[in-house]
Amino acid sequence: MAQFYSPKSKKTKTLPQIIEVEASALDHQGNAVASHEGKVIFVPGLLPGESARVQLEKSKHRFAEGKVVKRLRDHPQRVKPHCSHFDRCGGCQLQYATAQAQREWKQAALLTLLSHRGGQSESEMTKGLAEPLSGPQWHYRRRARIGARVVRGQLLLGFRQRGSNRLLDIDQCPVLAEPLNALLPKLRQQLGTMALAGDIGHVDLVLAHEGPVVVLRVLAPVSKTQRRVLKEWAEKAGCQLLLHTDEGLETLTGAVPSALHYEIGQTASGEPRPMPAFLPGDFVQINDSVNRQMIDQAIEWLQPQPEETGLDLFCGGGNFSFALASLSKHLVGVEGVASMVERASARATELALTNCTFYCADLNGDLPDEAWAQRVDWLLLDPARAGAFGVLPWIPKLAPKRILYISCDPMSLAKDARVLTEQGYEMIRLGLVDMFPHTHHLESMALFVPRSRGKRRA
Repeated sequence: MAQFYSPKSKKTKTLPQIIEVEASALDHQGNAVASHEGKVIFVPGLLPGESARVQLEKSKHRFAEGKVVKRLRDHPQRVKPHCSHFDRCGGCQLQYATAQAQREWKQAALLTLLSHRGGQSESEMTKGLAEPLSGPQWHYRRRARIGARVVRGQLLLGFRQRGSNRLLDIDQCPVLAEPLNALLPKLRQQLGTMALAGDIGHVDLVLAHEGPVVVLRVLAPVSKTQRRVLKEWAEKAGCQLLLHTDEGLETLTGAVPSALHYEIGQTASGEPRPMPAFLPGDFVQINDSVNRQMIDQAIEWLQPQPEETGLDLFCGGGNFSFALASLSKHLVGVEGVASMVERASARATELALTNCTFYCADLNGDLPDEAWAQRVDWLLLDPARAGAFGVLPWIPKLAPKRILYISCDPMSLAKDARVLTEQGYEMIRLGLVDMFPHTHHLESMALFVPRSRGKRRA
């Protein structure tokens, strides 16, 4: 009888469905870190010191991911989430811990990441560690984009559900600035009665110095009757209302868009600092209280002098520029978005800041052949999440004596800090910036200076 070759079936290692772990820390994404049989386990929803039964969902060679089936021991600083939408909304991740505990664990995660990925000495970083910058833990967010969708004839307004692209309808958001939070039910009530509801892509809510602003992104023509109804509603609701169409922004009520401003605190003598101007689509720091503290700390750490020239890269609309310019001989702000450069320049002219100039340049290319691209006394970097890697090759020519790095992503900070260290700089100050309480977002500020001669790298 003929025999046919049959390969032996490969043995597959079956993952245990349920394991017991104890969390030791939080990582920079807010996940608990535990270990099991030599493998790192990442578990959302667990706090350091807590133990739980965990179901493994994904396993790699060196790590695995799991979800909590049952907590066996709770941390003393675990609290009941404040928001009724927390279990489903993807906006916040850490409402089950006190704000103080969140800051402590975020700071520990920052130190660990900079030590492991950024080549920094944890002991040296601890010596220069500043107190975290923090503000109110609720109603701190002065800008948000609210999704809009009509389902079975009903208008939904809200954020994406956790782990999904589906929209979660919300009636309130406790991290939104109170004037914006109060607009949510009014918006739903008005827009839900209009045929226009199905043509709304999203709603931008912004709290400016001039008051709350609502921007409707509309995907179809808006009739005169609809404009009249919306204008009457906005006047009654006490907000400015703009339409964002394919042609741009159209103001229905309130001041023209270019008149929007936000405050950035006071000078040492108690005088109000000049307010930057912005349009609703521009980037602005979300947390007003923390942003003011960041500007104060930037001044304290950079120590700009009247005879010095400073360079503010990724300057946006001048959030840091206007405050620092008054303390310097000259300040140059450089930004890649031309429209923001135009607004910053126009605002500097309005304020008669003759020692403050702005330029538009590619911040991911070669050092421009411009008069400003020369030696400076100090440098401020405030890049997006991708980091400042594109401008770090400029550092040798700019030769700043002080570099302040404002980071909104610890991974990019770690990568860029390693490069700065290789270029001869050392980190002497580091501080957590709690810009987004109850979320995993981890922002920070770091000050670098040229490494002392003869001092060996850690």
